[in-house]
Amino acid sequence: MMCAAAAAVEALFAPDPRVAEHPAVRSAARIAADVLFPHAVAADDPARGVDPAHPALLARLGLLSVRIPVAEGGHGADERVDAETVELTSGACGATWFVTTQHRFPQALSRGPLPGLAPEAITLGPAAERHRAGLAAASTAAGIAIAHIRRPGPPAVRAEPRGSGWTFSGTADWCTGWGLIDVVMIAATTPDDRFVLALLPASERPGLRAGAPLPLAVMGGTRTVALEMDGLEIGADDVLATLDVPAWRAHDTARTANTTPASLGLLRRLLGALAELGTAKDRPAAVELAMTLAERAAHLRSVAYALLTVPVAERVPERTAVRAEVTELTVRTANALIAARSGSALLLTSPEQRWAREAAFHLIQAQTAGVRTAQLTAFGRP
Repeated sequence: MMCAAAAAVEALFAPDPRVAEHPAVRSAARIAADVLFPHAVAADDPARGVDPAHPALLARLGLLSVRIPVAEGGHGADERVDAETVELTSGACGATWFVTTQHRFPQALSRGPLPGLAPEAITLGPAAERHRAGLAAASTAAGIAIAHIRRPGPPAVRAEPRGSGWTFSGTADWCTGWGLIDVVMIAATTPDDRFVLALLPASERPGLRAGAPLPLAVMGGTRTVALEMDGLEIGADDVLATLDVPAWRAHDTARTANTTPASLGLLRRLLGALAELGTAKDRPAAVELAMTLAERAAHLRSVAYALLTVPVAERVPERTAVRAEVTELTVRTANALIAARSGSALLLTSPEQRWAREAAFHLIQAQTAGVRTAQLTAFGRP
């Protein structure tokens, strides 16, 4: 049973009854507590990793399709319900959340133009229609290999015209969930400054080779690999979408300014753990700090979720600053928890060291130059 101090922390984050009683939230809370959290140590371990049954369970319960209409296999819920399910999942097991969150972008793309992106900047390809139903219900699990398109400099993956299709060549350094996903969305840059997004079976084929799992310091069990392409043939039917590069970059900068519910979920977990530990070890300074930080975190969370209702191109500096404050506070809370636990926090069997590594991960996930600058500013404040 949760102690009084931890309950007081959780009360600051408790959603309104409409959200708390939603079937998706109730399912997420149950699975987070009974399935994901007990397996989190194994999911972080490269030798064991994310249990394939867990993403499948989340998909079966509609937790990868919370905002998808009921008729298409989802819950038909709003953004606030969706955010609550993500908080619960991320706070329970960062590795499982990270594998499953890859599905969101291909799912959204298959359904049509992205909010805030000019319709003329995106053209959907045949793969959108072909995979729409499977992605909507998450009966088809998707991953992505697109992080390289955020980097400056020459394209990491190039697309050259080949008949009605393309050939891809280059290296996509990050693809999470290899072996756990059914299809993978790969981005490549065309000679005329567009991105081609192909949706392919997530398996090796002529021209496509997956490297060994990357030796990650955190979430090592997510089966994250690099994909090497050498004349990979992309048929016209495999194209999910083509995007105008300048328009996409502007949209991506604005979109990634938002605070992610996943980082808030980890922060919420850490604050409750700090209050619980302080009570159990009779360390009142830890309890007091947990309450102080929780009040700040709850305020930032309210601001962040209010800003999600703002059109994506508006108030970008404000949204970026809030995201930076949340991630800085998450890192600070994780380290406070280590200090409160003392030496045993660094045992690999202890959740504190894993949470500290996950907090560091949230600094760099979907990090743009603007986000990085805001984070450094947040860390520099007295």
